[in-house]
Amino acid sequence: MATRRRPDRLRTRVRLFAALALAAVAIVWAERDARAQTTLPAPAAPSSQGDDNPDVLAARPRGKLPPAQGDLYLEVTLNGQRTALIAHFRQRDGHLYADAGDLDAIGLHLSNAQSKAAEIALDSLPGLHYQYDETSQSITIDAPDLLRKVYVFDTRAADRAPQASASRGFVFNYDAYVQQAGGTEAALWSEERYFDAHGVLSNNGTAYLYGTMHRYVRFDTWWRGSNPNRLSTTQFGDTISSSLDWSRSLRIGGFQWRSNFALRPDLVTFPVPSLSGSAVVPSSVDLYVNNVKQFSGTVPGGPFVISNVPGITGAGEATVVTRDALGRAVTTTVPLYIDTRLLAAGLSSYSVEAGFLRRAYGLESFSYDPNPVASASWRRGVSDRLTVEAHAEVTGGLYDAGAGALLRIGQLGVINASLAASAGHLDGVQGGIGYQLIESAFSIELNTLRATRHYGDLAARDGAPVARATDRATVSVPLPGNETLAFSYIGYRYPNTPTAHIGSISYSVNAFNLASVTVSGFRDFAARASSGVFLSVSIGLGNRTSVNGSVGRQYGGTTDNLNASRTPDYDGGWGWAVQDGGSNAMHYQQAQAQYLGRYGQLTMMGQAMKGQMAASFDASGALVLMDRAVLPARRIDDGFALVSTDGLAGVPVLHENRVIGTTDSRGHLLVPDLNAYQSNLVAVDSMGLPAETHIATTRATVVPQAQSGVLASFAVTQYRAASVILRGPDGELLPPGTRVHLRESGTDTIVGYDGLAFLDNLQAENHLLISAGHLHCTVDFRYVRPTDGSLPTFGPYTCHPVSGDSR
Repeated sequence: MATRRRPDRLRTRVRLFAALALAAVAIVWAERDARAQTTLPAPAAPSSQGDDNPDVLAARPRGKLPPAQGDLYLEVTLNGQRTALIAHFRQRDGHLYADAGDLDAIGLHLSNAQSKAAEIALDSLPGLHYQYDETSQSITIDAPDLLRKVYVFDTRAADRAPQASASRGFVFNYDAYVQQAGGTEAALWSEERYFDAHGVLSNNGTAYLYGTMHRYVRFDTWWRGSNPNRLSTTQFGDTISSSLDWSRSLRIGGFQWRSNFALRPDLVTFPVPSLSGSAVVPSSVDLYVNNVKQFSGTVPGGPFVISNVPGITGAGEATVVTRDALGRAVTTTVPLYIDTRLLAAGLSSYSVEAGFLRRAYGLESFSYDPNPVASASWRRGVSDRLTVEAHAEVTGGLYDAGAGALLRIGQLGVINASLAASAGHLDGVQGGIGYQLIESAFSIELNTLRATRHYGDLAARDGAPVARATDRATVSVPLPGNETLAFSYIGYRYPNTPTAHIGSISYSVNAFNLASVTVSGFRDFAARASSGVFLSVSIGLGNRTSVNGSVGRQYGGTTDNLNASRTPDYDGGWGWAVQDGGSNAMHYQQAQAQYLGRYGQLTMMGQAMKGQMAASFDASGALVLMDRAVLPARRIDDGFALVSTDGLAGVPVLHENRVIGTTDSRGHLLVPDLNAYQSNLVAVDSMGLPAETHIATTRATVVPQAQSGVLASFAVTQYRAASVILRGPDGELLPPGTRVHLRESGTDTIVGYDGLAFLDNLQAENHLLISAGHLHCTVDFRYVRPTDGSLPTFGPYTCHPVSGDSR
């Protein structure tokens, strides 16, 4: 029986497959015949004689369109998808024409020449086919991806940075330090900062009271203004000159004009790849970078581009997953390589400064070289693969200029090179080359910089010679189990100093994100007995508490250290640290206690070293003058907001939906540590407002400028309202619905149950007129605002009859 069934089953399957094959051939042949009769194919390329040349159009096969002339308003279907658009077409000589704007609205991509044409023949668009249905007054268009508009979406979904602002105010930052160690020494660092919408003026320095040294040393004084629209910053006063990886920076007193990408935190300055694809039907799109999902969205049918692919630095791969017409996943994987040192194509950065070199910084307040200097740096992204850069410096008797480039070589990393030359008192050449590759399995960085004997820059002109040779090599290899093995080499050679060739190796392991162990060693191959080995262990105990220990041996001596610490909560509280260690024969111990409060931080420390005891005390904080109020605060380093509730005290204030405090007796609360040039949400809790108050809005988005404050004013109005118990002349409670008129405001209300009426906009003296049928009476009463902010209830009051309507 089994042997007979097998041939029968085989014959059945052969017949079934043959029938399916014949049906498929019939369907394909019928579709081909129908398309040949009703669809107008376009040529592979546009004719050089012009899209609307009658001879060219006549030579092309056309669909069977009526020979009538005139306008048609047709419902459009594009590649099988209804667009819900009614487009205007013109029928002429058996062809259809349309305006460029209508074709653009449909979703077709036109060339610059086509978009400027008065009308476009559908026959002239290469690869486009269409079918006109006269009965339903519709047109079906089939277009290749090259003719369709690309749908572009940004995975970062970041809007343009909002306009930043600054109110007018003054900040005084301070850090006072006192130490007792055989004598009393004190110092006060301070910063005086004025800010408004035009910029920031700052000065900082330290006043010393050290034995016989009683003086003030100024560090930096400058005015800085920024233009977020041009992404530029201008600074007058003390500044630091620009530099590149192969040049050096200096402190200059004078002028600086530079690009400042920090004014647009949403701006991505390095090249970020864009991934393109095509969806047959409206589909979901998932983006994976190194197998980690980074983005999910939806796209219409047709071509699309995913821009600003996030998630990696170095080499990796991106995978785009869409769906086909049958719902099956279509996966496309492409390699990526991102280097943040490169500039995006078309993006430039620059810095120009001029002035006088600063000398003895931190020791003298006004020590400047009398010879003027100038320098400039410039970088530009020529393409997503190539970034070029240049730097120049000039002063009396010295000229220095150079150029460099960074080039990404596909997935093989980035190479960089530079060449600079100086002339004048210092005449020489400096050249450098480097290479960096970051892979998931390893990373490597190699750099070397060489200079001839007499090469020099502004720093060398001021007494700091240029290194004749600088070499750096680093190799890092991630290992399984959160382990990392790294090798590095640093070599340098300066005039009149010994050459150094230092190699090092380190191994680290992280256990459950709670403990880490690092073993490292180094050796200077240019000096005998110049080597060392170290072991360090760090353990996190939770609640911001950690224990760290290290032991090492270098240059023939032994060092050890053990410390435990707990940092204060950001909301405020106590922190502490203890430490015990030594180096060779020297032993030291230290204990520290910290208190972080709303108005600053206090630090108390005791030390013991070589039998000597020392104690110190440090207090840091700030005073802010703004909105005609002086407020103590923690140290203010960047943007902040001053919340004002129109003098209303005790109102809870929230920053990013987290309560950070309540307003003081004058209705103020300072919100520190805001992100400059970014939106920061500040709000007040309306549930904490007194019942008799009204607030127009409880939320505000503040965008402070750098090192400036913004006044976030919440208009709180206090209205006079009360409930009044009313009785008639007979002593009975007035019935519900009785009309009550308040003469002072001209408003009306009605009596509710139990003779209770609610009145608003009350004055110190109030007069009520009550009407109900033949009843006309008045009530006079005084309003006194309760001290607890509650809504009072007055009465009961008995109304006195009057004749007629005395309004």
